[in-house]
Amino acid sequence: MIDLEVGGKRERIRPGLHICQFYNQPIEISQTAAPLLRDGLRGKDRCYLAAAPARLDEVRKMLRSSHVDVDGAIANGQLRLAGERAELLFNGRFDPYHLISTHQALIAKSLADGWQTVRAVIDMGWLCAGLATPEQILKYEAAADAVFTFQARPIVALLQYNYSELPGELVVELLKLHPMAIVGRFIKRNPYYVNAEDYMVKIIRRGQQRRSPRPAVT
Repeated sequence: MIDLEVGGKRERIRPGLHICQFYNQPIEISQTAAPLLRDGLRGKDRCYLAAAPARLDEVRKMLRSSHVDVDGAIANGQLRLAGERAELLFNGRFDPYHLISTHQALIAKSLADGWQTVRAVIDMGWLCAGLATPEQILKYEAAADAVFTFQARPIVALLQYNYSELPGELVVELLKLHPMAIVGRFIKRNPYYVNAEDYMVKIIRRGQQRRSPRPAVT
């Protein structure tokens, strides 16, 4: 089991869990990411954080203030701080399935290197800005939940979104796809969580219906 710490409170979670966080202030990214990564670095987990360079600097400072050897963890491969979106994109584009494949590759490489679990944090607000449509985001989240949760993969994935930049209907849909969410300083278990595989089928069907040519009017 893994501890998720928010606002000084802890929630016990299992590997394979897929979590979303809605933040209003950028500092909330670091305040949630740092404890999750800190605990992993003190153990035998591989830790990964993808966010804007300013957020990475904040996390570095927080980890160092907790007496974590950040430079040593980076040097031995236990910690990866990614400040370039390119490594998560496909030819400069947001591709839901390519992003899932990068997670799968990270898990496989981490296990091969002897680490127990992957703790991955991605600021999706930073990654998706100007690139991803709501439908693409929902495809990624549904696929991620199907892969991580239902296949019980050894990963805890925390996906962070800027609440103020999301349409209200997208927030509602994102909540459906996560068994647990962080909103402000609170951790909430989701009673409206849906089956991600069924949800994914619905997304694909909606996309096919929009692309289908309309019958000619005679």
